[in-house]
Amino acid sequence: MKVLISGGSGLIGSAISEKLLSEGHEVAVLSRSSKSPKQGIKAFVWDPAKSHLDEAALEGVEAIINLAGSTIAQPWTPHNKELILSSRIDSTRTLVEALSRQENQVHTFINASAVGYYPNSFEQEFTEADPPGSDFLSIVCQKWEQEASAIENLSMRLLRMRIGIVLDNEEGALAKMALPIKFGLGSPLGSGKQWMPWIHKDDLASLFIYALEHSEIPTGVYNAVGPYSVRNEELTKALAKQLHRPLFLPKVPAFVLKLILGEMAATALASNKVSSARIQSYGFKYQYNRLEDALAALYPN
Repeated sequence: MKVLISGGSGLIGSAISEKLLSEGHEVAVLSRSSKSPKQGIKAFVWDPAKSHLDEAALEGVEAIINLAGSTIAQPWTPHNKELILSSRIDSTRTLVEALSRQENQVHTFINASAVGYYPNSFEQEFTEADPPGSDFLSIVCQKWEQEASAIENLSMRLLRMRIGIVLDNEEGALAKMALPIKFGLGSPLGSGKQWMPWIHKDDLASLFIYALEHSEIPTGVYNAVGPYSVRNEELTKALAKQLHRPLFLPKVPAFVLKLILGEMAATALASNKVSSARIQSYGFKYQYNRLEDALAALYPN
């Protein structure tokens, strides 16, 4: 299968690309540069802000994975918040418009979203049927998913993946948590009771590819998270144990996080207990069913 990926150079896109190549699939990416990000991957130029896409990118493509969007890990100034939203809307709209006007063979379109779609709760476990929250991240997810819904008018299978916290030892939230722990300065954030729906990066890549390859998985929304959620304090302690570091410091109060991070502190204090039952009901199996095993694979002794 030939797969076209937008946002292919990021943490998730790189993991998916590598796994696709290892399984014999053909991979192309959309980029601001025509320079290939990796041997065996062809890059095509696009500029979503200008609705520009090299339409040669769609030749022979059977599936598209849309991950493109400006990182949320930046100061939430009015300008950056607009960029976070518009980058996701523009990239999705550019792809939809190109597919609408050009003959193609695409049968599956996977669009990223995030568990930030759901409201904060310390009690409820969320499924795909639950209503959204009302904060900034939730609004971004809602508008992103709504923009992607236009794909359904093109008679393609549309899978919207609400991604949880992706565990990796080099990029993302876990790497940021590990750094102070390595220096003996780690501690839970806020109350430490907030739920964190985690997934190992390899399992996330496998989940995307499983969804691509199994046409019986219908159009719809799926939580792209691990088999269970953990609380922030539990994840912090498990990571410290794997790194053989003590946790001496008290929890970092929420108001301190807000002073340091501003509105972006909402990402560290968000609480979403999220169910993966729906994707599992279609036969998807995890390589890492336990948090401890996922951490051990990322930080081997």
